[in-house]
Amino acid sequence: MKSLAILKDIRFSFTREVIFVFLLGFVIRLFACQYTYIVNPDGVLYIHQARAIYYGLWDSIASCSLSYVSNYSVLIAAAYTVFHDWIIAARAVSLLFGSLTLIPIYFMLKRFFDEHISALGTLVFALMPTFVGRSSDVVRGPIYWFFLTLGLYLFISQIEKTKYRIYLFFSCVCFLMAAWARIEALLFTVISCFYIIGIKQERKFEKLAIFIIPVALSVFFALAIFVIGNAPVKDIFRIHEVAEKLFTPFIEYRGLRASLAELNNSIQLGALHYFLCKAKTLIWFIAFGTLMIYIVKVFFYPFFFIFIVGVGGIKARLKNDRSILYLVLLSIFTMILLYFHVLQTWIMENRFLALFVFPCCVWIGFGLESIISFLRSRLKLKNHVILPIVCLLILGSALPKDLKPREVDKTVFKQIGNTIARREGSSNKIAVAASQHTIRWISFYANLKYKGAPCPYKYGNLEDLAGNSYSQFVHNLKKEGIRYFLWEERHWPQKRYNFIKWKRSKDFVEIGHWRHPDTGRMVLLEVI
Repeated sequence: MKSLAILKDIRFSFTREVIFVFLLGFVIRLFACQYTYIVNPDGVLYIHQARAIYYGLWDSIASCSLSYVSNYSVLIAAAYTVFHDWIIAARAVSLLFGSLTLIPIYFMLKRFFDEHISALGTLVFALMPTFVGRSSDVVRGPIYWFFLTLGLYLFISQIEKTKYRIYLFFSCVCFLMAAWARIEALLFTVISCFYIIGIKQERKFEKLAIFIIPVALSVFFALAIFVIGNAPVKDIFRIHEVAEKLFTPFIEYRGLRASLAELNNSIQLGALHYFLCKAKTLIWFIAFGTLMIYIVKVFFYPFFFIFIVGVGGIKARLKNDRSILYLVLLSIFTMILLYFHVLQTWIMENRFLALFVFPCCVWIGFGLESIISFLRSRLKLKNHVILPIVCLLILGSALPKDLKPREVDKTVFKQIGNTIARREGSSNKIAVAASQHTIRWISFYANLKYKGAPCPYKYGNLEDLAGNSYSQFVHNLKKEGIRYFLWEERHWPQKRYNFIKWKRSKDFVEIGHWRHPDTGRMVLLEVI
């Protein structure tokens, strides 16, 4: 079969050092899974969606905060058939794909560097705290990383090959699979198309046609779902999200400038007045600074130094290797996309930066080359001495952070949910009310054993539930069939009645008391 051409063309011979790096990356991620003490808030939504898929509750799939179905939820449902535990199934998918991501990263590095640099570069990615941590969380990231890096490897591999068709086809398939997990991966498909057209090469339009075949097939398949299942086109293609990324940043930028100007006009004197006067014209610079801070953080400070050192090695290779040009273009446009995201939302997390980090893997390789060359020339050391030293420095800088337990303090929310589950069992769905800060955890753990897909985010709007009086609140709880309510000292609606003072024994039974720095005192109550 022609599809086997890729496998025949790739040499799957790994040295002992590379096998050690892969195993170390897996073991560290497994450790992180074991010592992550609670499911992340977004994760409960993906598990809810997977439960809806598994139990065939099609109306519930897009009814709980998520308006689309990602491949992550589908894979969790598949993994549940093996593990029969929703949390283990979800983390197993993250662990598997987070670990597998190291393989295409290694092959990409091997495309440009020797075995030693490739192994060390892969070790850097194996130990990056952001990727270790997210591989233990219930998030779409690891699936997105794997298909993104595999698509990158296949695309740069075809650039210098005569048998390019199968590489181009499956590269696009991988980018689309990555986009199914996280929509921003579509940028790689778009930039790849422009690269094929813009670069000086033979048969460019044939290559473009081959590359976009999976896109055409995906559009056809999605339209078929629309016709058969009557699903909205905007939800299938997530067109509204793409449109938002194109236009909303400019609207938000103008709106923020106007708000700052209005605030500045209300303050006539003082440092704040002059600060706001300057700030409204420097929003673009603040956004850029925000992005740069997160780029440093996602690389991790010692590894960012390697990245910076490696930037100098780009220019020498850029003219002689068209693959480098492709990766540089991806890096530039992903940075622009992330910059617009900051302007639009002013929210940035380390996990968003994967889009930028993976095309920059060669920068890490160039940095390691430069560092080793420096040590060789200045300290007159041989490779068999330098390489272990660099390896130990990489391990010593990252392992202490990678091996820390995560979210230990938040086990209190798991305890509250488990307390409800022990009291009620798993035969019926349990309706729980709490603040939007804790409702996902409490409801999720309370209903974890229930054979169905109750939305863990249903009763998190305390502003509406609380009403204007104690009696109205009790009425609302009973009207909605809510069995348990978690009162939180810091998250009870402000400027309302004092619930603890008004609470009556004929309406509630106290089950337990807890405390957390984010919520203050917490009281779990059963609604009578």
